[in-house]
Amino acid sequence: MFFKKPLSSPRGVPLGDLEAALKPTTLKASRDGDTLIVKHERLVTRVSVSAPENPIADGAKIAALVTIKTELPTEFRDFVNKPGLLSLINRMATVGAVTEENGRFFVGSRLTVYEGEDAWNVQFGLMLYSVIAGADTVIGATRKMFFREPPRAAEPSSWTEQDFEFAHSYLSRVSVCTLGGLGLTAEFGLRKGEVSAVAGHHNTALWEMKADQPHPEMGSGLLCLLNMPHEIASKEKLDHIIGELNKLEMLGNDLPPHFGAWCSGKKDNNPAYVSFLPNALHSANGIALNMSAWAMFRAQIADAMLLTMGVR
Repeated sequence: MFFKKPLSSPRGVPLGDLEAALKPTTLKASRDGDTLIVKHERLVTRVSVSAPENPIADGAKIAALVTIKTELPTEFRDFVNKPGLLSLINRMATVGAVTEENGRFFVGSRLTVYEGEDAWNVQFGLMLYSVIAGADTVIGATRKMFFREPPRAAEPSSWTEQDFEFAHSYLSRVSVCTLGGLGLTAEFGLRKGEVSAVAGHHNTALWEMKADQPHPEMGSGLLCLLNMPHEIASKEKLDHIIGELNKLEMLGNDLPPHFGAWCSGKKDNNPAYVSFLPNALHSANGIALNMSAWAMFRAQIADAMLLTMGVR
């Protein structure tokens, strides 16, 4: 019987390169058609490439959807299956969200790939770290939080003031944007004519990037946080909405890359989206600016999603 060798880059997604990048590690990778299966010590990650349901989005053509899922072990799944805990744990997300699907829990990320985009210099590293550490960092950070284990020793962040100045040079053209040491803050208007909370506007999303707040499990890097202005009085409703937003991110067609998690925000009654990039991703030129552009897009989409959920 003749067996056709699977393509190393289904729909233009470099699964073969991803598999090769994992060879020096202790992880074991194998192919099942358009899915890369990666076995950790106790976990299994699946990187699946599929065709989009609707390939046309605002004049652009979507080439592929990539989902990265690591199913959580039974004991962790039983632990997170409690009201309010999921959002709290997702506050410590790095490049993936703990998400529920049909009673099962996984750490998930997603990438929408457009034809002619050629952004693998940024996207590939995010995919690789989602596979290697997306689940382990969440599990490790959760253990540190609940069992009071000391955080990982952190060296200085690879992100410098020059990185934030570069991002500011672009963001300041489209938003109210300020610099401060190893950080940047921008406001994204969600309604016509609303640009800043300082001006008394209530419908702006707050975007922050900080290089001086290490992750308890991953150590130094870049913290990225998007706080939505919507306030939800009911804790149960907020937790439900956050869960739904993370589910929608995994199903997204024309959505910005999902390498992070929805969780409760600074006010404790608002939704927020958090990501944490390790120092190793600093070498991807312009990644902080990419994260900012995706956050601006995400804020607009989340505002529309929240409206459909009855949140204004």
